[in-house]
Amino acid sequence: MLLDSSTSKCAKAGNVSSVPPSDSQKRSGRIGSYGKQAALTKRQQEIYEFLKDRIHNRGYGPTVREIGIHFKIRSPNGVMCHLKALEKKGIIHRESNMSRAIGLTEGPPEETMSLPLIGTAVDGERLQTAVSSAEKVDFRNIFLGEHKACLNVHSSTFAELGICDGDSVVVDRGMQGEPGSLIAALDHQHQLTFCRIPKNGRRPMPAVPGTSTVPTRQILGVVAGVIRNCIPLPPAKDDIRE
Repeated sequence: MLLDSSTSKCAKAGNVSSVPPSDSQKRSGRIGSYGKQAALTKRQQEIYEFLKDRIHNRGYGPTVREIGIHFKIRSPNGVMCHLKALEKKGIIHRESNMSRAIGLTEGPPEETMSLPLIGTAVDGERLQTAVSSAEKVDFRNIFLGEHKACLNVHSSTFAELGICDGDSVVVDRGMQGEPGSLIAALDHQHQLTFCRIPKNGRRPMPAVPGTSTVPTRQILGVVAGVIRNCIPLPPAKDDIRE
């Protein structure tokens, strides 16, 4: 389907109810993640994610033509409507007379979604230190994506899956699970359970060994990652000496 074929839809592209930015956001000229999500239409969010992907993974932004082809927008003016709306909302900036001069007003995800790598532990071998101090581990695949959500787990039932009491589980609600994928689901009693998709593609099976098969009422999403906040625990009473 062809969309936004005329400049008459520019007003529509930029007309969406939003949460006003705070005074600090106005002073900095940037809109935080919460405000950005609230202010964008679905199509603007899709175009923004496309811009981020090209800028971060290719090193420079796409042309108006590339955006039009990707989203099947026939007219360059239709693309410009969305770019002007994104620029007006303060999440991108553009340079005139430069076809690829589209930049993001916020820093690259690596600044907040990656950590320096100091070494790799291999079973039975000495710690393999990082080759370069600039080498980092990127966690964007866990967090980025409009369908990502989080579950807080306060149970030791799933310890055999590496999911412990107090962990947060990131799930992708828009991802189609493949055979072997770990998925979060609700059972017939609306309790959280984790299942794996079998190779035969039939009904998901319980992932915890020894767990009886129960009907799966609702699939919550494919597990994308597990986050553990390792806060030091207070010593046990037996360890406290007078």
